[in-house]
Amino acid sequence: MRGWKRCFSLVMVGFFLFPNLVHGITFTPEVVKRSKKEQQIRRFFGVCPPFYLRDEQGRIIDPIHGKNANEPYSPKMTCGVCHDYKLITSAYHFQQGRGEKLPLWMAKRYPWVKSPGQYGGRW
Repeated sequence: MRGWKRCFSLVMVGFFLFPNLVHGITFTPEVVKRSKKEQQIRRFFGVCPPFYLRDEQGRIIDPIHGKNANEPYSPKMTCGVCHDYKLITSAYHFQQGRGEKLPLWMAKRYPWVKSPGQYGGRW
């Protein structure tokens, strides 16, 4: 009986652990190769080191000094330097609702929203 319980426990652990391992390996964004110094900086700050927001042309946005302060930031130019932007933007949750037309009631109530899903704005 003891052997059966142990085997069952191992199967259950594997059942719950394996998908998480596969998910972590499959969907971890690829990043550029980092130097030892860069790795130390990232460990110190957690996930990403300090970085500048950038506009669509890749110019630094610096509202304190008035440089490109009125320009919207570009996730592609800001985060795409280190992260695989194409992979991130093709993920399910990022595209959820894309291509769906807003119902009339929603369009009147939330004019800034582009779709009923997560794509194009929050409501």
